[in-house]
Amino acid sequence: MKGKIIVLFISTLLIATVLPVMGGYSDIVSNLNQRPLQERDFGDAPEGDGAIAYPSLGVMGKFPTCKTIGPAGWVQHNNFGAWFGPGMDFELDGNGGICPQCFPPYDQDEGFMDIDAGLLLPEPFTIDNTLTVVPFPGFVGMPLGKIGQVAAWGSSIDIHVHNMMPSQWEGYFNLIIDWNQNGQWGDPGEHVIMNFYPIPNPYDGPLSALMPPNFVIGPNPGYVWARFTISEKPVPNDWTGEEDFEDGESEDYLLLIDDDVPPPKADLECRGSLTWTNVKPGTTVSNTFEVRNNGDPGSLLNWHVSGHPAYGTWTFSPISGSNLAPSSWVTITVNCTAPNQGQQTFTGDITVENSDNPTDTCIIPTSLTTPRIKNMNSPIYDIFSRLFEMLPVLKTLLLQLL
Repeated sequence: MKGKIIVLFISTLLIATVLPVMGGYSDIVSNLNQRPLQERDFGDAPEGDGAIAYPSLGVMGKFPTCKTIGPAGWVQHNNFGAWFGPGMDFELDGNGGICPQCFPPYDQDEGFMDIDAGLLLPEPFTIDNTLTVVPFPGFVGMPLGKIGQVAAWGSSIDIHVHNMMPSQWEGYFNLIIDWNQNGQWGDPGEHVIMNFYPIPNPYDGPLSALMPPNFVIGPNPGYVWARFTISEKPVPNDWTGEEDFEDGESEDYLLLIDDDVPPPKADLECRGSLTWTNVKPGTTVSNTFEVRNNGDPGSLLNWHVSGHPAYGTWTFSPISGSNLAPSSWVTITVNCTAPNQGQQTFTGDITVENSDNPTDTCIIPTSLTTPRIKNMNSPIYDIFSRLFEMLPVLKTLLLQLL
């Protein structure tokens, strides 16, 4: 890949004659053969004193886009076979080559009056000539998701990737998002997808099929600028979006984050177990266990006892509770009246349930053992046996005394 002129000729010949013809490919090969050497692929996120990035916030863009203006550097790609979407094009400078006389207009490279863009999800936004944020031409605009939600590849976000670089070179994918909306990339947490590898060769399809890692959206609502990059080499962990690549493409999009913040989530936790031994049949015994809210800050737990063992008679105090704050424990007192069988061990579980989430439960194991009942071998026993058959309550009272 280092001998660019030789590789350019060989790879162009190989791809044009051996690989299947793909949409937009013949135009790209023509561009590769005819373009001036100084032309490259650039980004188009706003950069410069007059380039407002977030109109509602009054924040100017300092993204690395234009060669001819500051304050940042720029990103540029030579290209031998890796890009997003159905094709790619070349410019002399950022924003479709109109720097330094921009911005506005915005998005003169990716997705504006060409077949260059590769973003599949979500539907992006742009900034018009009146400096108003509007849906991208041809789209209604849709959010990436809500603050704190997980952005899942294939359902929340996706981009079409093409890789046929020479020598079957596998590619890297990176995604950076301006979460804090300060008009630049590189702050902690903004390198959302870091050197995802490999982008196979050959490959032409959605990035989601390669299973990149999902990520958490946030922390601020509103619009954010994002840069998607495929390249032949990795980038630093604190990447700001600036680099000179030998292959690949960078595409910049304005995405929306919903301000509908999901409510804090409660999480049920229990601790304790109940064990009783040598319990006379019919006797009532007591013990305790605890319930806690192990959920998000600000969450409130509503809970109740939803099940208990089949043996004995059970009571709970309290049997339910509401608005339990995080990290707070509540003690539940349990009373169990033992079955009227001797020389036996009974086991079973108490189930506690999150009243707002039936799948969130916890289990308290229990065990109760009764002793052997003494054998009454006496002439009176037959009399009592007959009485017990007629009056079972007498048997219960006698067993409690044994």
